[in-house]
Amino acid sequence: MKTTTRDAAPDVLRGFALWGIIVVNVAYFSTSVSLGVSAESLGGTEDIVAVFLVQALASGKFYLLFSFLFGYSAHYLLAKKDNGRTRWVTRSCGLVALGVAHAALFFIGDILFLYGLLAFTVLAFYGKSRGVIIGWIAWLYGIFAALLTSVVVLTWAGERAGLTPGATPIPALDEIVRQGTYLESIPARFELWYSEAIFLVLFQGVLTLVAFLVGILAARSQFLDVGTMSRVTLQRLLGWGLGLGLPLQLLIAGVWLSNELSAQRTETIALATFCGSFLSAPLLSAGYVGLIAWLVRTKPQITTWLGHMGRMSLTVYLSQSIGLSLIFSAWGGGLYQGVPYWVAVLIALGLTSVLALGASLWLARFSHGPMERALTWFSLRFVTHQR
Repeated sequence: MKTTTRDAAPDVLRGFALWGIIVVNVAYFSTSVSLGVSAESLGGTEDIVAVFLVQALASGKFYLLFSFLFGYSAHYLLAKKDNGRTRWVTRSCGLVALGVAHAALFFIGDILFLYGLLAFTVLAFYGKSRGVIIGWIAWLYGIFAALLTSVVVLTWAGERAGLTPGATPIPALDEIVRQGTYLESIPARFELWYSEAIFLVLFQGVLTLVAFLVGILAARSQFLDVGTMSRVTLQRLLGWGLGLGLPLQLLIAGVWLSNELSAQRTETIALATFCGSFLSAPLLSAGYVGLIAWLVRTKPQITTWLGHMGRMSLTVYLSQSIGLSLIFSAWGGGLYQGVPYWVAVLIALGLTSVLALGASLWLARFSHGPMERALTWFSLRFVTHQR
């Protein structure tokens, strides 16, 4: 009987990405449920350093890693001729339902709903040739970049004409998280998520789909098999990602932060740096892929614990939201808007350390995480088994 060995790099990459995702998300649990971190919420030097590092190294980069890996895994599931497509459709439905529940119960920044929704479009691309998929990637990214550039130009024109954006109202959810009850938070959270869901799908959806397609192409060549990855490929990933992507993100983050702290802050610079960071994020994400591939190849023993997290990425991702909710909300630790931003980041890292340990202990006894097992069970409900 033929056995297959699970590639280590995808799991390690997922585990690594979970650390970046939580330091981005923690602002929405600790500072503002709708705005995240802003200049008004920053205190001393520690806060400024923390927000600069999160903006430069994490924001917009790690969800792309997850999206790339989602497309990478899609190739292997859809390649199963007997039940691959049926399982993919039911799994996508499960992600949509799980995403709605996650957004309503814990976190309006949920990504599972978007993944489940866009997963259906993957079916239209999966069997296409490499050239066709690359063409779609170029068109999607190019049109999206042009639209964002147009928005920045229109914002600049509006500011030149003396127009200013209206004040953002503080949602009821802020007050509920500060001193309300969990049951009160559910309808308020769902309403806020529902009002922003269209923006999430339209804005994050394009690059998410692009990353899906890149992942599918990468899986066709077993790109993340570090045993066969060429030295040239590894050097290119590290060179473009850390040699160009990292300095570019540091520069953009510096300009963004300087503008946020300035007495003459402009919405044009704020939007331009946000869009610039978002559009150039794939460079640094590629650098992270190269870095992890190098570590898995040269020092596999120090990446094992990240692989455990990656094998339970859905469980850990949801547990991060549950844990942060309990720590910061009034129905838990009550730390919402009560600690400096940099402390909130350290709390998030501490929580993920606990979850990393939990993942290792769990997988010492079980082969799958609890949520992974549940999603697999659901995806098999409509599959006709054949002997």
